Amino acid sequence: MARTKAFDTNEVLHKAMSVFGSRGYEGTSLPDLITGLGIARQSIYDTYGTKRDLFLTAVKYYMDQKNHDLQQLLDQPGTVTDKVEQAFSTMIRILTDPELRQKCFIISSAIEQALHDEELAAFLHANTEQVEHAFYTMLEKGMEQGELSIELNIRDLSRFLANERIALVFAAKLGMDEQKLVSIKQIVLSIMKASKVN
Repeated sequence: MARTKAFDTNEVLHKAMSVFGSRGYEGTSLPDLITGLGIARQSIYDTYGTKRDLFLTAVKYYMDQKNHDLQQLLDQPGTVTDKVEQAFSTMIRILTDPELRQKCFIISSAIEQALHDEELAAFLHANTEQVEHAFYTMLEKGMEQGELSIELNIRDLSRFLANERIALVFAAKLGMDEQKLVSIKQIVLSIMKASKVN
């Protein structure tokens, strides 16, 4: 009979996000993981595999969760601009929270590692397309409901929204404060307002 694990595997992944997010993939050692995860070396190997396997699992778990949250937000009632405002405000709230931001920074670590990891690069590419599609579907509905101009290129706008959302992560990691992050959000919202039907 298989032994029941003495730890919550998802909780460990949350801890892994923080460790990798704060130290980066290259800067994270096995002792860092043992300390940060609170489990033994053998448990890490038995449950998650190598350091790279654990990192990939944590990245996928984090981004899948965030995509699910974004999709739920975009499916809610409300105007297109209100939904975009919520999506960016949520990201800024995470990036200005001392604990949550460390988990979010795993995104920048993943992008750095993608240059040397084809599987990770393919996942990030597919993830970006998924986020773009979520924004596209929202914009398409807004256009169908007469909220947005029919002349608007919603494919380009959905790509812009997806990439600006990720850009906030890098800005925050480089030390940009909340006020400046909010100013970026305001520019995004001004573009959304300019896209409305007059």
